[in-house]
Order: sequence, then C-alpha cells, then structure tokens
Amino acid sequence: SLMTAAQAADPAPPANTEARTPLTDLGKDDPYKWMEEIEGERPMAWATAQNTRSLAVLQGDSRYAGLEAQALAILNAKDRVPGVSFAGDGSLRNFWQDADHVRGLWRKTTLESYRTAEPQWETILDIDALSKAENANWVFKGANCLPPEETRCLLTLSDGGKDAVTIREFDTTTKAFVPGGFALPEGKQNVAWLDKDTLLVGREWEPGQVTKSSYPYVVKALKRGQALADAKEVFRGTPDDVSASAYTLTDADGKVVAVLANRGVSFFEAETYLLTEAGPVKLPLPLKHSIQAYVAGQMVVSLEQDWPERDFKTGDLISFDLAAFKAN
Repeated sequence: SLMTAAQAADPAPPANTEARTPLTDLGKDDPYKWMEEIEGERPMAWATAQNTRSLAVLQGDSRYAGLEAQALAILNAKDRVPGVSFAGDGSLRNFWQDADHVRGLWRKTTLESYRTAEPQWETILDIDALSKAENANWVFKGANCLPPEETRCLLTLSDGGKDAVTIREFDTTTKAFVPGGFALPEGKQNVAWLDKDTLLVGREWEPGQVTKSSYPYVVKALKRGQALADAKEVFRGTPDDVSASAYTLTDADGKVVAVLANRGVSFFEAETYLLTEAGPVKLPLPLKHSIQAYVAGQMVVSLEQDWPERDFKTGDLISFDLAAFKAN
C-alpha cells in the first residue's frame, strides 16, 4: 500500500487522530514541506533511509533472489528481437540496452542486414559513453527527427530519469551534437520541428508559467540562434489544463500540411487546434481522440469515445479531408 511522506516518516499513529492537520490546511504550516526540495540533502538522506529499510524486507524474502535473476535474464537477453523504426535516410534505427550498455545504444542498420540472423549494427550515439564524458546520469527519452531525411534530430535527455529534460540538436551523419545548434535547458518541456530553423516549444517561459500539474501551457516558435526570451507565442492553454504542446503533420515528402496544437484539458481528454495565420481553430472532435497521421489528403484520427452525432463508436479509425476543413 502507498503511504504519505508524513506517515512514512512517522509510522506510529498519533494518540489523538483528531488533532491531525486537515488536508485543506496543508501548505499553510506543513512540517514536511522540506521534502519538496527533491534533490536536497535532507530529502535524499530520508529517501536513502527508507530504501534501506524497505530493501531489507524485500531482499529478506525467500523469493527475491529468484525473481531478480529471472527479471535480469529477460532484460539482458542477447536474443531479444530488436524493435526498429524506419528512418528517412533509409536506415533502420533501434535503441538497445543490456548488461554492457546500461544506459543504452542508439544504433542503426540496413534492411538487408536486419533480415539476417546477425544484423550488423552501427552506433549512432552511446548514452553510457556520453554520460561518462559529461559526468551526467543521462536517460535517453527519444529522438524527434526532421523529415524527410531525418538526419537532424532533437534528442531528449533526462539527468537521472526526471520528467524535466534537456533537448539538444544532433546530427546522425556526423554522430555528434550540432555546434551552436538548438539547445533547450532542463525543464518540463516538449518540442517539435516546424522547419529546419524553427521549433515549436512548450516550456516554463516565465517563472511559475506552468499548469497545476507543473507542465507547460504556453507554446512558442523558437528560431535558430534566437534567445528563449525572444520566441513568439503561437498557442496558449490555461493553468487549469494538464499541458499544451504543438506539432506538425507532414506529407510523404516531408512538407508541412498542418500545424496543430494539443490542449490537454484533463489526463485523458484533449482539444486539438489547427494553427492558422488568423489564430487557433479548434477541430470539432470529441475530447477523447488521437491524431494518428496524414495520408493522401486525409487527416486520420482514432476515437477513444463514442461520437453519437456522427454515428462513430469508441475504437473507430476515421479520416476527413484536411484541405476541405481548411477551406471552411
């Protein structure tokens, strides 16, 4: 079962339970407010003590060693099927972790080689080596690559696995970060390419400019070489939302056909907006939907709820003519 920090720090219940501070008053005089300093010396010492206490119980269980060995054998198995994605430069890319590459290898191969029993992999970026060189505990959280070639990528790196990430521009042809390229300092943020010299970025632009869930709700267009303070706003949600982000839909040649914004109004519900020169235009879709793709002039959408007005059901995959929508 889960317990609050207060309960864990003082597991013995008070003699007079009625004297506990009501939840509505916490924060006014919160004796555990020090725990909000996530990497502070005192909270870290507390966490270490709780881990030590918990591990003693877990590792003292007769089943522990066997379960741990089985889990490690699965995670480190050399015969796992390496999942791949097709990149615009013709390569097949894969992110691989094992006992020798704890933080992981971002690597590539060819279709021909992938079809063999022992594919020949070429390393694009070694996250373990990068962590050592930069004295960081990098966790690779993905690459957003510019179509159609997909050789310029925005790498999302988290120091220690935090939600707050650093985003840096990387060139897969030189296998190096781009000198003077895009580099967004650590924060809870999201990013997408608008074109080779422009990004769509959601982040905490001003102190406190985040939702109640602590994620960004303001999206701006950032030009190459431009200071963060000079980025131009393109979409804004509200502090009561979960988060906001923007992204593009492209055709098969990498041409942008639509710029969209996602406004997360709750954890499972969102509004999608088409960003136009006249401002954002909300798509008339039910709140539980996902934009999937742009194919042959059609915007493809999956539904996670019924849409009675259109006679569509949960799970339906639908499409509509994007140009016709834009014209209306």
